Amino acid sequence: MRNQRIRLLISFFLIPCGLALAAPLDPKNPPMGRFSDDWAELYMSGGKVGYAHTTMTREGDSIVCASKFSMTLGRVDSPVKIEMTQSTTESLEGAPITFGNEMNASIMKTVMRGDFKDGKVNIVNSQYGMEQTQTFDYPRGAVMTWGSLRENLIRGLKPGTKYTLQTYAPELRYDAAIPAAYEIGNWEKLPEKVAKASGAGRGQKVTVKMEAPMGSLEMVSWVDADGDPLFSKLPMPGLGDLEVVRSTQAAAMADFVAPEFFMKSTIKSPRKLDRAKIESITYRLKAAGDALNDLPETDMQHVVKKGDGFVDLLVTRQKHSKEPQASAHATPLSSEQLAEFIEPNLMINTKDPKLIELAKEAGKGEKDPYKLADNLRRFVTDYVENKSLNIGFATASEVARTKEGDCSEHGVLLAALARLNGLPSRVAVGIAYVPFFGNADDIFGYHMWTEVYIDGKWIDIDAALRETDCSPARIAFAVSSLRNAGVADISFPLMSKLGAVELEILEVKPRD
Repeated sequence: MRNQRIRLLISFFLIPCGLALAAPLDPKNPPMGRFSDDWAELYMSGGKVGYAHTTMTREGDSIVCASKFSMTLGRVDSPVKIEMTQSTTESLEGAPITFGNEMNASIMKTVMRGDFKDGKVNIVNSQYGMEQTQTFDYPRGAVMTWGSLRENLIRGLKPGTKYTLQTYAPELRYDAAIPAAYEIGNWEKLPEKVAKASGAGRGQKVTVKMEAPMGSLEMVSWVDADGDPLFSKLPMPGLGDLEVVRSTQAAAMADFVAPEFFMKSTIKSPRKLDRAKIESITYRLKAAGDALNDLPETDMQHVVKKGDGFVDLLVTRQKHSKEPQASAHATPLSSEQLAEFIEPNLMINTKDPKLIELAKEAGKGEKDPYKLADNLRRFVTDYVENKSLNIGFATASEVARTKEGDCSEHGVLLAALARLNGLPSRVAVGIAYVPFFGNADDIFGYHMWTEVYIDGKWIDIDAALRETDCSPARIAFAVSSLRNAGVADISFPLMSKLGAVELEILEVKPRD
């Protein structure tokens, strides 16, 4: 069980925000050499978690922007260190030329790079020595880091000013621009810690709201008279705000203590549950706003009632046979619809010789799809020897070699072995019941598991919790083929729910 949101949140800070400038800047003709060099402290859950360093440099007719975020976050007794760097090369007019992102989370390293040519963007994702290349039409007029800042400076800081920029944020979406709506506010008093770190007592409020297919993100910043950011924050449901406070290099890199954040995203179960003895559970989820509007219907999970601020869900144990049972699909999915659940992607590289070798070993030549699924599940449960929270979000290829990870690593490896044995697969993310974890008993915590497509139904199997016949003591918040590297399409549904959802258990039906 673990949180996948941090990479998205860091990426969001890097795209629409300006950088601290040494002097007022001519956005159409910045000086040669490095004209921006900014350090900041990062805070979350009331404690300092790391630092950020951002620079801008003019090289001839190009602007090179570089940013590094370093964070350490507590997960029970297994802290995770996350480092992310991002760079862009853009023209003086703000047109993107190349970009590169690198993320290190514990022992995991992922790299993304891209270039823009002839109206196309070519994106290469690589991890553990393997690459995935994709090409998309580039959204005309979309801007990245320097392009966003250039427009910010040109439009100015008059209170009441509103405008929308089309931004290109590959961490959020490869194939289209993401609208970023800016609103310039009034001057306000800054928090004491911000004033102390930045030397400024007041800042002008700037709000940026980005709309992605998976949901919206809103960041609030306070800037000085030149538009240089003093303080920025982004709400993280259940965890408070991720905050960026302008500081000096020495202060930014000073020692800090990682606050515990995993346990804050758990939900206390209203009662003890025996997973093995339950046939079905009817839940009532409560949340403000539209946080519950995107709950998926799966072959295990059905929405039975919706009301103002609540949803009732029935989660039922599935039959592992051809017997008729309720299905979310009126007709079986076509081969075209199933293609993305069979094809290789960065997270599930079914062309990897190591995965091909393991798939053959795990399947044992079984032809019955239900027995095959059970063989694969049991194999992955035993194969991941080090049940560790120290991994960021590893690919199936990496898990095949390290034999290490938590629910995410079990989930992606099982999905890969299923595809290689002819079973379309996807992952589900949500919450699952555990009788004890960390310092808490009877909780629902973040979890990932696998679904395989058999006889026109998605069948849930869970290698981390050792369940082929999955208990209904779980709720899916999203499902994904992991086609788009896995992060964005599974993170947003969690962001809107963890810490914001109340859970009731209306009925527990025991197994016969």
